[in-house]
Amino acid sequence: MEKTEVIVDTCFLQKLSSEGKVIDNIKRVLAELEYIPVVHPYIYEHELSLHSYFVRLVEDGYIKVMGYDEFQKDAIDKQTYEAYYDVLYEEMRLTLEAMNSPKQVEKLCLQKGQTIYNTHKQGSSMGDVHMILMASYLQMPILLTEDSDIEMLRDIAKRRMRLGEYSLQILNGVQLIEEIAKKQDSSITVKEIEAILKAMRERNAVSGIKAVWRENHPV
Repeated sequence: MEKTEVIVDTCFLQKLSSEGKVIDNIKRVLAELEYIPVVHPYIYEHELSLHSYFVRLVEDGYIKVMGYDEFQKDAIDKQTYEAYYDVLYEEMRLTLEAMNSPKQVEKLCLQKGQTIYNTHKQGSSMGDVHMILMASYLQMPILLTEDSDIEMLRDIAKRRMRLGEYSLQILNGVQLIEEIAKKQDSSITVKEIEAILKAMRERNAVSGIKAVWRENHPV
């Protein structure tokens, strides 16, 4: 089976690894699904690099950090990327405001010397916009995150960008475990799945995932 490169974000890796306490859970789960974790350079610089346990995964070559030149091939690509960034961010902001969402983001106002690449604001979803753009430019099939707002960004990108038939699947950690529970040839046992979910602090999901396992592993 050919392995698939998937975009991962910080909150997903933190959740699956129990904030770095069980790094092996990342490797086991992604290996079971033949996934290769890939990170946007913005996410690595401003988020992952703050955690030594994730830095080691990058240094060991397990997590691949994309280069901007891999999806911004020339000056026109870069200019277009930045224009789309502004459009997606502003429409996300206005949509959250219209929905009266508990999560609100400020209007993107960059000061002198600031760019969408060197500026990071906690809770602003700036990294989410970057990930959606990289996924769209590279036509990557899957993004792994715990942030549900990114689905809205995906839909905005679909409307605003010329993406044709491209479709991006967004999954969180529990959904990923469910995919493993459906596999009849899973090398991860149901007991190990339960332990992973508990490490993720998802005890409430255990019974449902066990039911999926039983449906796909009849005695």
